[in-house]
This record gives sequence, structure tokens and C-alpha cells, in this order.
Amino acid sequence: MAKRGRSNHMKRLAAPKAVPIHNKKAHTWMAKARPGPHSTRMAIPLSVLLRDVLGLADTLFEVKKVLNARRVLVDGAARTEPSFPVGLMDIISIPDMKLHYRMTIVRGKLEPHKIDEKDSIHKMLKVVGKNTLPGGKANVLFHDGRNLPGDTHMKMGDTVLLSLKDHKVEKLLKRGVGAKCLVVSGKHAGIEAKIEKFFEGKEGRPTEVLVKTPQGEVRTLLDYLFVVGEA
Repeated sequence: MAKRGRSNHMKRLAAPKAVPIHNKKAHTWMAKARPGPHSTRMAIPLSVLLRDVLGLADTLFEVKKVLNARRVLVDGAARTEPSFPVGLMDIISIPDMKLHYRMTIVRGKLEPHKIDEKDSIHKMLKVVGKNTLPGGKANVLFHDGRNLPGDTHMKMGDTVLLSLKDHKVEKLLKRGVGAKCLVVSGKHAGIEAKIEKFFEGKEGRPTEVLVKTPQGEVRTLLDYLFVVGEA
């Protein structure tokens, strides 16, 4: 009889490049991220993050016990699914251990960056789309699948600082000349940069941008940038 449904695991050798597993030959299998707020190409299963990356558990059994006790929060909400996808800018909190992390990009791979508790109640979201709801109300789509009511001040590529307590936008970071960004894709992924100049795409080509990095000036695609600071 044919198998039905999706697979819950995959071979470690086939793991996406963004998953920070350095020794893929140590074991044959690993958990596979389920469909969710992030694509499988840019997501880490929660169980892999806790066990293999953070080293907070030795076995999947231990991970499941911690998750079932609702001790791990992702963006302020308890998650119990071991294959829940964790992606860019997600906030991981373990209140019992007073540990808080923000997922960022380091050398092209997703890595947890330790943060203070006061910073764990905010999340940065990139605007990836806009549409109009019935009644003429604007609706903004973000990189992690969220959608919230917006206004005409929010443009594609801008970043908002969202409060995870009341889900309200606290600050808007515009994508313009002088803005501080993180390169999240391409061969320069993980580098912090400052926007210097825009180059409009021609004949259907994507817009490019010149950015200043600690290593010098780099030309990359505009879509590869995630605004993290004001000009």
C-alpha cells in the first residue's frame, strides 16, 4: 500500500544549507521542518535547534518532554511540536532557564544570538507584501507569514518592530539610503551593511543596491537586505 502524508524526517546530508549542522555524517537522519511560517529552505526544526544547536538536550525524548511541558516559547507562544519551523528573526525564550535568543544569519546559516529579556518582547518583521481588504483597509504581509493592518507609510522592504505582548507595531524602519541592514541571502549572507546607492533593474531584472560593509563596498540584490537600523 502506498505511503500517505508527509515525511517527518530527512537525511542529514540533504539538510538545507541554512541549517547549522556542521557534521552531517555523524548521524543518518534528522527531523524535517513542517510547513509553517517559514519555508523549509530557511527554517530549523525546533527539536534540532534545542538538541543539536543549543545543546539543551541530549535526545529527542528529552526535547519532547521539555516541549510538552510548554517551557519553550517561540515569539511569545508555547510550542509543543518538535518539527515546528524556526526561522529568521524569530525569538526563542526558555523562561525557566532565563535564556532568550534571536535567530539571525551568520555566514549564510541560521544561528541563535543570545539577547536580554527586555529585547525578547520585540520582533523585527520585514514587509514582503501589501493588499487591500474589503472596505478599503490596507493589509501588510510580513516575512514570517503574519499579516496586520497597515498604512501608506509602510513600503515593501521596510522593517517594523512588533510588540509580542499586544501585537502592535512600535516602530517603522525605512529601507533607504543610509539604513543599516543585514544581508540574509546570497554569497554575502550574514554581513552587516549600510545602503549607499540604488540601481533600478532594467528589462525585468531585479533592483540592485550598493552597500558599505566592514570589508568594503559590495553590490547585491535589494531583496537580499533586511533593515535592522535607522539611517
